[in-house]
Amino acid sequence: MYKKSLSLVLVLIAFSLVFSACTRSASTATTEPKTGEDSPLGPIATQPDILQEAITSATQNAMQTQQAQGVTPAADVTAAPAEATTAPTAAPTATSTMAAIPTLTRPATYTLQKGEFPYCIARRYNVNIADLLSLNGLGSGAVVNPGTTLKIPSSGTWSAGDRALKSHPADYTVKAGDTIYTVACAYGDVDPNAIAIANGLEEPYTLTAGKVIKIP
Repeated sequence: MYKKSLSLVLVLIAFSLVFSACTRSASTATTEPKTGEDSPLGPIATQPDILQEAITSATQNAMQTQQAQGVTPAADVTAAPAEATTAPTAAPTATSTMAAIPTLTRPATYTLQKGEFPYCIARRYNVNIADLLSLNGLGSGAVVNPGTTLKIPSSGTWSAGDRALKSHPADYTVKAGDTIYTVACAYGDVDPNAIAIANGLEEPYTLTAGKVIKIP
């Protein structure tokens, strides 16, 4: 009886040991392996890392093969194009230049144009008005028609006040009936030919009312 009891106890102990071993094996088998720095095998690479490494390796191998065959790799078409740097163009500066005006010289004779009179001619050419009238046999109140040729004294100067009646150079707005001769007389010491040159006028030197002309 004692032997039977002892045998039963031994069997139970053996069964208990076997069952405990099986349980530990199953538990160990289902435990997730350690990863990262705690793992005795070191960090475990993930699938994306492996894929990226494979792509990089394949690209390097392809470039090395092209260089070995003398093929220049194509430029990266995704790169942003260089921005064009064009120097700003300076805006042109408007300039107003006047043609060269010849020096006014005293002539030996002068033919009066419409709107001119002896006092205007004496002032223009810096001539003494008394000498001009006397040389041409004219009185102080004489009316001289256009087309009359006057003799101009070779000596003497204007002495009846300022020769210039208006300041110039200046701009002048043409009025109805104006000519380069009447405008010249209005300024006193201005040559009508100089007005024509300054404004690029050609014979018959027509002026249009409202037009602005330059007075040299």
